[in-house]
Amino acid sequence: MSRVVNSTAAGGLPGGAGQSPIQQRAQRRGRLLLAAVAAATIALGTTAVLALTGQLQPGRLWGFDLTEIPSILAATDGNDDSTDNLTSRSVVPLEEVANGEGATVPGTGLSTPVPPPGNLNSASRGSTLLGSPDQPFPPVVPSGQVRAVETGNGLVLPVISGDDASWRVHTACEQIITISRTDAVPIGPAHVVLDAGHGGTEPGAVGPSGLTEKEINLDVVLRAKAKLERLGAKVVLTRAGDHNITTKSRGRIAEAVEPALFVSVHHNGGAPAGGDVPGTMAFTKAGSDLSARFGGLFYQALEPVLNKAAAERRAAYEAYVAELEAYEALVDAYDQSVAARDEALVTNGQLPSTTIPSSRDTGTPPTARQRQPKFTTTVPANASTTVPVPSTIAPPPPFTVKPVQPFSFAGSGNRGVRAWIRPDGLDYLSVLRNSGDVPTVLVEYLYLTNPAEEALLMDPEFLDAQAEALVTAIVDYFSTTKRGTGFVADQYDDQPIGGGGTPDGCVEPQLP
Repeated sequence: MSRVVNSTAAGGLPGGAGQSPIQQRAQRRGRLLLAAVAAATIALGTTAVLALTGQLQPGRLWGFDLTEIPSILAATDGNDDSTDNLTSRSVVPLEEVANGEGATVPGTGLSTPVPPPGNLNSASRGSTLLGSPDQPFPPVVPSGQVRAVETGNGLVLPVISGDDASWRVHTACEQIITISRTDAVPIGPAHVVLDAGHGGTEPGAVGPSGLTEKEINLDVVLRAKAKLERLGAKVVLTRAGDHNITTKSRGRIAEAVEPALFVSVHHNGGAPAGGDVPGTMAFTKAGSDLSARFGGLFYQALEPVLNKAAAERRAAYEAYVAELEAYEALVDAYDQSVAARDEALVTNGQLPSTTIPSSRDTGTPPTARQRQPKFTTTVPANASTTVPVPSTIAPPPPFTVKPVQPFSFAGSGNRGVRAWIRPDGLDYLSVLRNSGDVPTVLVEYLYLTNPAEEALLMDPEFLDAQAEALVTAIVDYFSTTKRGTGFVADQYDDQPIGGGGTPDGCVEPQLP
């Protein structure tokens, strides 16, 4: 994301007192259904009369179309892309919801369940692709219906329809176009879809030295794809290059290739209060047990990678400080030997007293400095001296050790695995909201805007370790019933997370 996702002050839920957004939506649907059924029941009393007079139209009662009931109910689902004004609330710290326990939403008295270990919900799309420890990625069986195609330059386009010569497809910027069958090949289904967040004219978060989120996201996704394919997984990318693609188009791709998992990869931005632990976040799809399970597995797989990297950086800093202090001790010893020799020469009248350098005279502290020694020319001792003149020790060589900065994480207080839910019960984040029933998770690895973490992300070995953690979580998701760690209470607040991801300003990538 291009902006920090940071929970704020506690507050109440909107709508009915003591009701969650999902409960409110269910009540609205129930009232509409009861109203529709009541209207139909009343109308049945006149059905015979209307039929006898020839005024009864098939499927309609008193001008009311019974087939409209499903569409009326669907209208209550809030499938628009608008952002609602949500009440804010605090995210409960990890320590308060450990071991899979529930957490209370502040100001409401409602308990928001944190998914506990248990049986999997296998009803979600793609669950039949889940494998076993011996075969994490079972063979995929094509459905016979082409739902997505891939162009020669790597663009994945969801298919609307086709004929013998062409495909009618959705583009990255949500246009509908027709392309020749010679320019694309059918793909899917897939085990997993990986989404490199941002791209093209949308860089996402930008580090202090100019490193962009879009390039780091893509680097990690490409590395993970190569590793997964070596394990036998069928992987589809929403983007394999640096180009724009809307969040809705990303979700459409995931729906089209029918994966068992959809992961959107991000690195966070902003300047939240830091700490000793990473600020990793995983946003799971509301109501999806499979999505929540992968979020926990990702958090569990990445945590030791980040802790190891932090320990190495902190050890490197401590080693640098130790070398610097050792060098300063050598400089101190040399300065003291020069001062002792000069003091003896002054005592003997061989140097004027104003030439004696002394840190005590200026109040300069003897430590916490990095400097080269001063070379003082003195008069050799002779037989007329009254005080022995000591020799100076050899000066130390120049200090050439590369400086190392101290390491700390950003955003540690906002970490964890959660769903982020609007009042209508839908996901707050567009890429989750627009992925249909595909188990979807948006992950935020680190804070790119933190100089210490940006330095980590410039290390190819660390990027490979990030990709390996993602692969580990995916393999565990496909082959085990583990649930992972890091669960916190679901989130209901409203906050700016940056623009982008919409058709406005979207630049279509070049087609074949």
